[in-house]
Formats: sequence, structure tokens, C-alpha cells
Amino acid sequence: MSQSVKTPKGSYALIASGFGFGALCVYALYNGATPAYAQLRGVPTRTISATSAESVAELHNLDTSYTNLADFASPAVVDIHSTNNSRKLSATGQRVPISGGEGSGFIFRENGYIITNDHVVGGYDEVKVTTKDGREYTGKVTRAEDSDIALVKIEAHNLPTLALGDSSRVRTGQTVMAVGAPFGLIQSVTFGHISALGRESNIENKLYPDLIQTDASINMGNSGGPLINIDGQVVGVNTSILSPSGASAGIGFAIPSNQVRFIAEMLIAKGKVTRSMIGLVPVNLKDYQKQEMKLSGGALVDIVSSDGAAAAAGIKKGDVIVKIAQTPITNELDLRNSMLIYAPGTTVPVELVRDGQHKTINIKLTEYKRPPAPKQDFQQFDPNFDLPKGFNLPKGFTPFKDGPGFKFPDTEGDDQPNGQEQKALPHTGPARLGVMVGDVLPETQAQYNIPSGTTGALIGTVQPGSIGAKIGLQPGDVIVKLGTAKITSAKDLTDAMAGVKWGDIRNVKYVRFAKSGMISKEQDVKFN
Repeated sequence: MSQSVKTPKGSYALIASGFGFGALCVYALYNGATPAYAQLRGVPTRTISATSAESVAELHNLDTSYTNLADFASPAVVDIHSTNNSRKLSATGQRVPISGGEGSGFIFRENGYIITNDHVVGGYDEVKVTTKDGREYTGKVTRAEDSDIALVKIEAHNLPTLALGDSSRVRTGQTVMAVGAPFGLIQSVTFGHISALGRESNIENKLYPDLIQTDASINMGNSGGPLINIDGQVVGVNTSILSPSGASAGIGFAIPSNQVRFIAEMLIAKGKVTRSMIGLVPVNLKDYQKQEMKLSGGALVDIVSSDGAAAAAGIKKGDVIVKIAQTPITNELDLRNSMLIYAPGTTVPVELVRDGQHKTINIKLTEYKRPPAPKQDFQQFDPNFDLPKGFNLPKGFTPFKDGPGFKFPDTEGDDQPNGQEQKALPHTGPARLGVMVGDVLPETQAQYNIPSGTTGALIGTVQPGSIGAKIGLQPGDVIVKLGTAKITSAKDLTDAMAGVKWGDIRNVKYVRFAKSGMISKEQDVKFN
């Protein structure tokens, strides 16, 4: 049996006053009133409000704009797989991996012209292009090696394309999207921002003078893919990352679209890049220098070659070049690009500023000569000695899978100028990479420009004719993965190789460092 309980009239009054006070507090919060405790503690105050329907709608619109951008761009992005069928050396004398590699690209013209990085397709025997709808084509490559840009032509028509935007209008903080095939995962999109502009890098004897930096995730396989602004325009070609581990650390670099357009149009028109040389090294003016010199731009002469055309004409260090013939020079990239406009042997008027005074000097441009590749004595082996000539074995290195008495057998045709193939080593005993490895130690980090915190199996020497030599491994490379095994030390690599037999296929990933950047390579390798 239940009994009702009555509430005294005084209690009703107390409850009513409580609701009234609560309503007043809520009103104050929603209308920007400052709570007393916040005033007492000096805490900055803010208006508290619920998410409005309008705000939710804006979020949905933003989300839809991102998906629409991805839908728009993806059909024009392609996956590229490059392979070699024979043993070759690159123009700089480096071994080109036999098993090839994978990268990305984007369709530039609807009749089958695709833009990518030269390091994705250059020097390979066969290049296969796969479009988003799954069609596969064989591509013909036209290279601009020094600019790390290449065109791949496929026999197709009415293809979806992406337009190149104006990279000079790119600003730090803008939203961008990267599309490509990181780790072979085709048609992957990542979003981020423009982190910085005008980054300089020098990787594998290639100078990148004016890179765009982005925090959009870029990994191995993204090379050659587009960096796209919110208008659907390509503002850069993703090229490299800076990372101790070889994975994206939020620092990626792209070649600016204005440079890419210039090179691509020349490759289509001429089939090659013809470059002149002026005989100097330009750098960008810093903001304070522009203010002091009362200039809006220009290329500051940093180094003058003693035997070059600039020196012969009287150009001096500290001069600021503002115009070459009819081409305005606002930065160092403009000056470098002008060497593609005017042919070798052409005499051009060069306007410069020296000590606040404008003057014009006529300079006869010379033919561009590729700088010689650094001599790497440690790759020349003495078959009768344990280690390469001139190579001091760093502390911690041990012969991999061959024991303390390891010697390099005599091999014919190694690194021959005429590109003869190396004689393969006999397959006796357990499968071997043919490299000498050690842990990454402080004394070896400086030698190979390896960032602090890097882990893996550091290569000290490579045996001619070995699997390691065939896939292009070099001293200073750091192996970070073999098969499914993560490699953080020399012992990890030894353990991972213990189960490998001749004829097996394993995925090998390694990173290579330079003073201002790194590249990461990954490929399937057959031990044969």
C-alpha cells in the first residue's frame, strides 16, 4: 500500500528560488558574464556556448569539400612501377637496382603525358603505368635528370588531367592534399599544410634549390605524385622526406609547380633539356637584405667560378642580378630557369645591382657541364684483401653471415666504364646479401650524415657481384626492414636472414642520408 507525501509550501519556495538562481547562472554563462572565481584567480574567461546547428553544417561542408577534392584529383593520379631487365650503372656511376621500384605520377595532358620524378623512372628498362580504373600501359620516358623531373608518355587519349597552379602564390599555412602510392598502397590521400617555402636540399648529387615543405604525410611511393591546393591545382611534385626512421615525420618536400611546368613543356617541345651555364652560384635575398637594398627581389651572387663566364665578364660576389635579357629575376630559381631559356653560346645582357647602383653587363653563356660525381674509393675492392682500399672499418662492424675470415672474391666487370655486367657470385651455403653491417653508432652518424635516433643495420661495405650490389646498396645505407621483420640493429638483420634460402623473395627497405635530406627505397628482392 502506497502513501503520498506532501511537500510543505516553504519547500516549494526554496526549490523555486533554486531554479531561479540556476537559470540566472546559465543566462550569465551564455551571455559572457564573468564568474566571480575567475575574477579572483585572474583566469582568462570565455563565453561558453553549445555547438550550433550552423557550426555543424559548416563542419559537414568542410568535410564534403575534402572528399570532393579527393574525388576530383584521384582519377588523374597514376601508379608507376619501374624495372630493370639487365645490369646497368646510372650517369653518376651508381648501380641501378635490378628489381626496380614504385612511385606515383599525375596526368598532365589528356593525350597521355604524365609527370613524375626522374628518380622514379630514370634509367630503367621498363616503366608500367596503372590508372585508377585499373588499366595498365607501358610508358616511354623523357628525362630531366638534374631537375629530378621526367615525363612518361602512354598511348591513351581523353584522360582526366590535373592543372599546374602558380607556386609563386603558395603561402605558408595553406591546406594541401598529397595523392600517391605510399608503400605501394595506391590512391592514398593525405591532408596537411604548407609548412615552409624555399627549402634547399642536396640528395644523391641532385640540387633541389627551392622546395616546398609540407606536413602532409609523404612516404616511399609518394614520389612523383601531386601536392594539390584546395582549388584542385597541383602546386608541387612530392619528391623526398626528412626522417630518421624512413617513415613520414611530417617533413616532406615537393618541387614547385612553376619549375615543373617549365621543365615539362620543354621536354614535350624539344624531347630534352638544354641548359646553359653562367658560372656562379645564386642564393635568395633575405628580407632584411631586400629592405636595405630597396629591392623587391633578385638573386644574390654567392660564389663566382674563377673560370666561368660570369667571372670573365666582371660579376662579383655580392652582386644582385635582377634581370637576364628579357627575363626578370626575383629569386635564385628564376636565375637557374633562365639558363634553360637561353641557349649555350648566346650573349645576354645581365642587369645587376652593385653598391646600390644598377648596371648592365653582357655575358656569353657556356654549355652546362654536369659536376663530376664524388669519387668513392671505398667501392673499389682489392680481391686479395679483407676490406676495400682506403676504407677504415668503423667500430662495431662485423662481416655479415660469412665469419671473421671473410674475403671479397675476384669478380670481373665490376663498375666497368662500358657498363659490363658484374659476374654473379656462386650460390653456396646460406643465402647472403653480401654486405658488412653494424649498429648505428655516434662515431658513424657524422660520417654518413645520419640523424640522431636512427636505428637499423648500417652498411659498411658491399661485396661486388652480391645481391646487395645488384639492388644498389651502398656504404652508409641503413636497412630498416627485411621481409616482415623490422630491423633496428645488425643482429636483427642477421636473425632475419637466417630463414632466407636461395630463390626466396624478400622485401628490403633501406634509407640513405645526405647533409640536407634523405631518401627511402623499398623493393622486392629475389635471392638468385
